[in-house]
Amino acid sequence: MASAREGGTLSQLRNLINRRNVVSDVRKDYHAVADFFDLVVDVHVVVAITEHLEMDNINAQVKCFPRLINVKTQEEKYTYLKFLIGQVIDRFVHQQMSSTLQVIEGYVNDVNERGEDKIYNYATAILKYGLLRRVSLMTTAVGDGGRCMRNWRYSMLVFETGHKTKYKLECFLLQAATKALLSPRLSHQVVCNRFINLSGGEGKNLDGDYVMELLNRLAKKRIKNLGPNHTPAAVARIGKTVMATNDIEQHMLRQLDVALQSREHTKRSVAADFEILFHELKNKSQVLQMIPGRSHEHYNNISSDIFSDIDARALHKWIQDKKQEYAGGKWAF
Repeated sequence: MASAREGGTLSQLRNLINRRNVVSDVRKDYHAVADFFDLVVDVHVVVAITEHLEMDNINAQVKCFPRLINVKTQEEKYTYLKFLIGQVIDRFVHQQMSSTLQVIEGYVNDVNERGEDKIYNYATAILKYGLLRRVSLMTTAVGDGGRCMRNWRYSMLVFETGHKTKYKLECFLLQAATKALLSPRLSHQVVCNRFINLSGGEGKNLDGDYVMELLNRLAKKRIKNLGPNHTPAAVARIGKTVMATNDIEQHMLRQLDVALQSREHTKRSVAADFEILFHELKNKSQVLQMIPGRSHEHYNNISSDIFSDIDARALHKWIQDKKQEYAGGKWAF
């Protein structure tokens, strides 16, 4: 973590709030890293809003509101709120990203790179990656299959920038399957049946892969309890009934007023950490203020757009080559 002394970097922010369980190898503690990154993104979003509205702090009075806004209807207030949010997104997220996407899609040949403030570029990169992650999580929670497919297209570009060839191929195969390789019925099933709701209620959907991990954990627990009765027939029976027996167990525990095991850890309040990070990013490091000539020592080549390093021609050629491979009879799955 060589950038620990550079204000506004993830390493410096991690040390600032003493998140020692956050390590550079995400695989060692994914949930700790995810919680920390989500908190940092939330603070960046608030800092972006306060910068756009020219607010010194969260509690400052907003000066740009229209006159008589208090007497407007709720619908009019909501419309104006969406307008302000759109301005924030255009300023800190879409300002260069949309131009790069047009290059990738073939609408323009090149994009002018300003890149005069690398610290600002670093902060907006955190915003962009964080919002892409947040949209993906929200899409899963509400079970929106169509939007999920659009998110996977952005994921292909993210994996392209990270040189993750296998993940990029997975993104391509998913798009190819739903658009061409599968029948209309199977395609609809792949798009819409990607989510499972175990507890019921709106906004509580889970990814099918994650649910499979939960079922594997339950199955292993029951297999371990077999002891000397561990036989292929017993294991097969557990595999076929693991979901039903778990539902019965949960129902009995509710009737007996026994506290159910939660799938989530109890989250401590992050209000103090939020305030510390906000002060660092807003007042001290001023990461979302455009100040020409600044740069982090260890991130002095960061672009104003997270997709600017993609070679559009090479990516198009790779996609065309894969289309030819699978159109020629290669098995995709």
